[in-house]
Amino acid sequence: MRAVHRFKTALDAFLRWFCISLFALMIALVTWQVVARWTVGGNVWTEVTARIAFIWQGLVGAAYVIGEKEDVAMDFLVKRFPPVVVKAIEIFAFLVVGVFAVWVMIYGGLQYIESTWADTVQLLPVTQGQVYLVLPITGALIVVYCVLHIIEIIAKPVVRPTGDVEVDGLMEEGI
Repeated sequence: MRAVHRFKTALDAFLRWFCISLFALMIALVTWQVVARWTVGGNVWTEVTARIAFIWQGLVGAAYVIGEKEDVAMDFLVKRFPPVVVKAIEIFAFLVVGVFAVWVMIYGGLQYIESTWADTVQLLPVTQGQVYLVLPITGALIVVYCVLHIIEIIAKPVVRPTGDVEVDGLMEEGI
């Protein structure tokens, strides 16, 4: 379990810095685009490059957010169930996300890459297929995170939260 935790920590750090770097690149590109527009008449390649960085940053950032368990989740109803049921629901949720990542992002992404591999990106020496390589990469990252979370959930013992016992005790005492 310790090796899994170390792997997840290293992956989190890499993705965090990758996203920060892409965000800094986007800021630099857009700033240069504005400055160049007013001084030398503009550089159109910066807009396209910033758009590609935005696509990569958004998708890799989504994988990072899933890894940190900060994705959108409405768990206020789930938390009312007994701990064993909560555990099963959490595992099911990560299985659904993992299946989505495999089916849509990896399988669908590979099909999309194949169909757009020869289409060039305007003003840059890359193809649309190369730009969208991020889809299966992100899908694989999401699957890795889902597996890591499921391992963590299974390894965690099921215990009743102590807060519920104290509240129940206070209710019985009439406080």
